Amino acid sequence: MAVVVIVGAACTQELTPPPQERPAAPSSPSIRPLILDVVADVTPEGFSDRVTNSYLDGMALAVRAVNADGGVDGRPIRLSLHDHEGRAGSAVSLLEPLVGRSPAVLYVGPGSPLVRLRAPLEQAGTPVVLLEGDLYTSRDLFRQVFQTTIPWAWQATVIARYLVRDRRARDIVFVGGGREGGMAADPARAAVSYWGGELAQTFTSRSFDPRTGFRRAYNRAARADAVIMFGRPLDALLAVNSIEEVANEFPAISSSAALLQLDEGLAHPEPGATACYVYAWGGWAQPIKRVATFRKSFRRTFGRFPSGFEQEGYDAVRVLVEGLKRTGGEGGRRLTAALERLPEQTFSSVPVNLGPDDHLFLPRDELGLFAVPGPSEELDPWQKPRRSNWRPLMRTFTYDEKRTNILDRDKRAFFRFWRKNRPSPFYWQSRYGITTRPTDPLH
Repeated sequence: MAVVVIVGAACTQELTPPPQERPAAPSSPSIRPLILDVVADVTPEGFSDRVTNSYLDGMALAVRAVNADGGVDGRPIRLSLHDHEGRAGSAVSLLEPLVGRSPAVLYVGPGSPLVRLRAPLEQAGTPVVLLEGDLYTSRDLFRQVFQTTIPWAWQATVIARYLVRDRRARDIVFVGGGREGGMAADPARAAVSYWGGELAQTFTSRSFDPRTGFRRAYNRAARADAVIMFGRPLDALLAVNSIEEVANEFPAISSSAALLQLDEGLAHPEPGATACYVYAWGGWAQPIKRVATFRKSFRRTFGRFPSGFEQEGYDAVRVLVEGLKRTGGEGGRRLTAALERLPEQTFSSVPVNLGPDDHLFLPRDELGLFAVPGPSEELDPWQKPRRSNWRPLMRTFTYDEKRTNILDRDKRAFFRFWRKNRPSPFYWQSRYGITTRPTDPLH
């Protein structure tokens, strides 16, 4: 089933999977499709466009899977895509007329436009899935918004523990950029303090581009023991490369998940850099069967493996569809309530378990760090050697810096001899990922 894409208000085109992967068309042309509106930045400006397409490709794959399975009560799903061109004002203008009209909206971008539209969204009851932005950390998340992004506050806690307790960093600098990256500074400061450290200096800017006067921050970060970095993917990459240019010895850079969103055509961080995410990330987690299935399906459809946040786009659509099945295709308040009552669902990654008091897709407990491997670290059996191989740093996926916090259903993938009802295994017993001890100077 083709996915109809409407860019802005004037141009219409179709985004279709490769011919061999197109699902069959519905048997009757009179069946009225269910339209899910997507508001995102799809302006073809290189890296930013590819980041957005990471989410959109995941959504398109989910639509294909849902329609191949009969859609919602026989009705196929369509995505109507509206381009906000990376401007918050345009996002508000595009979102506003969808409130009360669309069954549900998928929005890729910073959360501030949703805050501006809170009153009409609450009045109409239209549910919105927020991808990329974070309203949880700023305490602006409200009932109609369901967030796929791991809150900056949660990521900051994982990063701080690693840098303070594991790497023993004393001179730690925070670098935050973009509309929301700067708001991670306070959670990072609190997390570093909780683990016994202190932020030496904080730098925030709307842009990480060194041409905007941010060079002083990079010169300072290059002299630090460690750098905590939050920002959009392109911002994070610019910052890493800028620090690398002026550093005599590369500091321990630990970033939000944004740094994972890199492709083969771009420079990658030096070994030792880390980024926060759940262990079942599709850019790596082939040993986990459901993730391997997702990766293979994605590759058959798009000719490449997922390398960014495709799983978040995929799970967002699948969750909305599960809710629509329970409302007979009706959106608004009924759909919001149905999403809050959904039983735990597992699609491409870790379980999604929403509720009245939990509108977050990804969990807190299964977070850890991915790292760029060093030259002395062996690659996992299926991986080809290349600089961009992010792999889980297993000692960060732990409750107590010893025993793993990976879900029981996935432990056998990492720990061959583990059996149910036994204590969680020690991280260094894993057969996959980076299992070096904290004494390792690189990781």
